[in-house]
Amino acid sequence: MARFYRPQKHTPKAAVELAEQRVVGLDHQGRGVVRTPKGVRFVAGALPDEVIRMRLQGKYDAQLLAVTTPAPTRQTPACPYYERCGGCDMQHYALEAQREHKQRVVHELLQKFAQLAPQQWLAPLTADAWRYRRRLRLACHWDSKRQRFTLGLREAQSKRIVAVDDCLVASTTLTELLAPLRALLPQLDLVRELGHVELLQTEQRIVVLRLGQWPSADDVQQLLNFAQQQQLQVWLHCGTQAPQPLLAEGETAVVPHYQSADVSLAFQPGDFLQAHGALNPMMVAQALEWLALTPGEQVLELYAGSGNFTLPMARQGAQVTAIEGVASMVERLQQNAQAQNVSVRGYHADLEQPWQDYAWAQTGYSKVLLDPARAGAAHAITEVVKLQPQRVVYVSCAPDTLARDAAVLAAHGYVLKQAQVIDMFPQTHHIECLTWFEREA
Repeated sequence: MARFYRPQKHTPKAAVELAEQRVVGLDHQGRGVVRTPKGVRFVAGALPDEVIRMRLQGKYDAQLLAVTTPAPTRQTPACPYYERCGGCDMQHYALEAQREHKQRVVHELLQKFAQLAPQQWLAPLTADAWRYRRRLRLACHWDSKRQRFTLGLREAQSKRIVAVDDCLVASTTLTELLAPLRALLPQLDLVRELGHVELLQTEQRIVVLRLGQWPSADDVQQLLNFAQQQQLQVWLHCGTQAPQPLLAEGETAVVPHYQSADVSLAFQPGDFLQAHGALNPMMVAQALEWLALTPGEQVLELYAGSGNFTLPMARQGAQVTAIEGVASMVERLQQNAQAQNVSVRGYHADLEQPWQDYAWAQTGYSKVLLDPARAGAAHAITEVVKLQPQRVVYVSCAPDTLARDAAVLAAHGYVLKQAQVIDMFPQTHHIECLTWFEREA
């Protein structure tokens, strides 16, 4: 007798809700930590010492349903999009409490992974907590069926786009472009292949459009008209080519610049740029104070970018060897050094590969400064300790990888003298930190 396959019916399990749960702390991503009978759960939006009601999600997370007893540090988020937008995640936490939490995170991770504590914590470097972002990346989508264009920011943990009219952490000079762009872009043929829109504000405003190919002549003219009306530059990032400025016939490109300490540096859209324009020069100045450079001193800089720390160090008379993993950034660094009339040795190298074949790695350096990306400097730090510099200043945007690398320094006789949180990303859990290590063994 033939048998027919009949799939079994699976009844989805009812989501488990838990009431009267006390939040015992925050993790390094700013999520509330709750110890339940089913294990530790992480709850976005919950604060220490609160009593909450929550719904379990997956193995480790939970969704905040209600705050039964709010913490004194809880505040009403200023942004009307806060509950949906994924750009900020700590507007519900009082600003001073945010800063204290960030220092605590760095302290705890250094203790956990490196058994280290700084001999001295400096007070956090702070500036404006609102309207500080000078770079805003916008998601966009063209619905050809409904002929509808959406421009905004991604929802938290989603690809959906929140159409925003304002962003309270972005510069007003950038957010006032949202309405004009929302009106212009659907009129252009390029809207069908538009990947994203990036807004930049340094000494001038820049709009960068990410496209698959160069737009039509009619689109180009409309973009040029828009640039003139709004008094900004339009750059196009097409395919695999580097971003290019859109210029009218006979027009000369105005090179964009940003400020680093007392130096103005040229950059190109697509280059790394610190989000908080006011805090960047303050951070550079603090690093220079710790380095205490003397004329002619040999300094090695790793992950140098276009010269944010390099040029201020060279201006103080140091002999700087700057290493960067992106070739185009090395070119920009050398051009900036020439424009500032200072001497810098800039090299392109993969710092996460062995250094034995690099001539610059055979030189003796008394001091090293490094500013890696979030992944840290897992291999580079092992090469640094071989050079035995007297002092290392480590700039980090990821305290977990900082702590991992700090353990290597500690194992080779380096003492953590001072540390300082830079509140580069207010209203978010992201942390920037400066650390000063001294060799005493």
